[in-house]
Amino acid sequence: MNAIRIGLVLLAASAVAAGCRNRLGDRPLGTFTPEATARSDYDSGAGGAGEEMNPVQMVQPAGQSEPRQAEETTGTLTRPDEDAEYEARLSEVGPPVVGDTGPLLVEAGEGEGDQSLVLVDAVLAEVNGEVITREDILGPIRPQMRTWRKEYSPEAFRSRCRQVINMRLKEEISRRLVFQEAEADLSEEEKAQIDLTLGKMLKGLAAEAGSTLLLEEKLEARGSSIEERREEQRRRLVVQRYLHKKIGPDIHITHSELLNYYKKVRPERYERPTRVRLGLITIRKAEAVDPEEARALADAVRGRAAGGEDFGRLARRYSHGPMAEKGGDWGFVTEGSFRVKAVDKALFALKAGEVGPVVEADDALHVVKALERGEGRTVPFTEVQDELEQEIRDQKFNAKVDKYIRDLYQRGYVRVMTDNL
Repeated sequence: MNAIRIGLVLLAASAVAAGCRNRLGDRPLGTFTPEATARSDYDSGAGGAGEEMNPVQMVQPAGQSEPRQAEETTGTLTRPDEDAEYEARLSEVGPPVVGDTGPLLVEAGEGEGDQSLVLVDAVLAEVNGEVITREDILGPIRPQMRTWRKEYSPEAFRSRCRQVINMRLKEEISRRLVFQEAEADLSEEEKAQIDLTLGKMLKGLAAEAGSTLLLEEKLEARGSSIEERREEQRRRLVVQRYLHKKIGPDIHITHSELLNYYKKVRPERYERPTRVRLGLITIRKAEAVDPEEARALADAVRGRAAGGEDFGRLARRYSHGPMAEKGGDWGFVTEGSFRVKAVDKALFALKAGEVGPVVEADDALHVVKALERGEGRTVPFTEVQDELEQEIRDQKFNAKVDKYIRDLYQRGYVRVMTDNL
């Protein structure tokens, strides 16, 4: 069992900070929100993580053939007595690595499918004397594990589970560090308010499920219970409330910041081009006896369309274009995007509902109609000021959360049991 190098384990901080979204007051805060935790009763959110996440690789310290062994866990250790020894040990060992030591899953009897899957529990980490077990990390995602087990080979299944352990463990370590600080800092009144909010949330979940009994049955089918979910969501609410209190008041945004940010994102997000919904009837010259016959047909169809006859019906009957069966409807296009430039030019000269003159190209004649038109505009700063202010606030909040968790790692004691990963 190894201690974890602080400089590299700080990667875990980003797992929490990236999910946090600051909403002062009672507004949500990313992965710590009531909304997010309510969803976790039915969807853990871990699906798909295996493909997107690369497990942390072991870094062997220079001049050291084998990692040094840390003291055995006592269950109460929060920090070694001597800071110098503590810092030295942290600087000499590597971060956690996914290994094959010890079984992750074992088969139970002759059962098939879900019944044969048994998770082998083990301590994965110690955070200031508080342990995190394999069950804490993988227990909530048993439904996903059962799906993976059916879809993947045994080796791929185990690899996926180990990848998810790495990802979720980093996040859980950071969450435990913040929760420990929050429990010590929040007043009894603040905790009572959290309990009140939690009670309302659980009543909402029970109402959504049909009753408290039905909610319990659903959670039991997922290997959980109301009490487990109550504790999980309480921890999230405590962390949310504490981070609002600890970090929120320090975030300030100037009007100049807002204007500069608006100028930066305006070209991509707020300058909206004119769009026209293109109606097109194409008469191919090769389908007529001669070009004059094709022109006569195009003129006749154009006249009927301009006179108010249903454009879609005319397109289905006469058009040789690829959208004929859809009534010649090409959907909305922006200026310069249609491949036949003459058609593009004619279309954007029309008002909504107008039929233009026949457009002749090398191989075809086209009857063009502007079915709908949406004029382009630049969304003014005043319309998006609140949205941009929240984005900047979120960015600053995330940065402060990241810095704060890094500080918690430096002040606390975190040990990852790499043999059990």
